[in-house]
Amino acid sequence: MNPDHLRLLDGTAEDLARWHAAHSPEQLDLKGADLSGRDLRGRNFTRAILDGVNFTGANLDESVFSEAKLRRANLSGASMKKATLHRSNCAGANLSNADLTGAALYRCVLRDATIEGTIFRAAILFKVAWPEGVDVPARG
Repeated sequence: MNPDHLRLLDGTAEDLARWHAAHSPEQLDLKGADLSGRDLRGRNFTRAILDGVNFTGANLDESVFSEAKLRRANLSGASMKKATLHRSNCAGANLSNADLTGAALYRCVLRDATIEGTIFRAAILFKVAWPEGVDVPARG
């Protein structure tokens, strides 16, 4: 984890967008950070390294996780309404009781993820790699 990157989250979504514009193609490295309960709505986590991050109970509404690495991240109880997860790797992540109402998941990897109680109501789901044995049509 890069401590300077962690401090970027103390600012606004616009501050983070300016950082992305000025530091492209650098990846935001928050690996293993504790972001539980944080209000991070609207943040751009595109291509971010978020492996093992604790997002328990965080507000991630309308945040963008395109091409983000969320392996083994804890997103339990997180609000992710209208979030974008395009080509995100969430293998082994805990999404139990997360709210992904209206979220867009395209080519998102959820293999070995925990999704009990996860809300997918009105979510756009296309080419998602689901955990083995999950009955997706019964969800949401």
